[in-house]
Amino acid sequence: MKPVLARHRLFAYGTLQLPERLQALIGRVPPGISAQLEGFRCGLVVRADFPGIVPCHDASVRGLLLAGLSAYELDSLDAYEGELYQRISVQVKTGEGSHSAWVYQIVPWARNRVTHEPWTIAAYRALNGKKRLTYHS
Repeated sequence: MKPVLARHRLFAYGTLQLPERLQALIGRVPPGISAQLEGFRCGLVVRADFPGIVPCHDASVRGLLLAGLSAYELDSLDAYEGELYQRISVQVKTGEGSHSAWVYQIVPWARNRVTHEPWTIAAYRALNGKKRLTYHS
């Protein structure tokens, strides 16, 4: 009998929504549906070309709820997200109801680096869609 492998959901609001990024990181594009995360806001990180989310009681973030991720795939995504992010458990809403999922939020010591400037996939693709996102010190 084969062991049952736990599968996870991930709420993606930034570059992890991009099929080409997921393909490069985990070797596949998991199925995803539109979702919303309440109680957080999303903004461009200071001196960077990627977004972050921080708690904010009167805001919400739109993104994708990715399904069927393995623990090994989450480990790969943890490495990609790096030291500015921590993976936490949240509830997200879809047209099908509420779901538990993981999300990457900015770590507490870096929350002041998340601006109110919006981050969009279109702007990302226009600026530098081919290179790895970096933090500029």
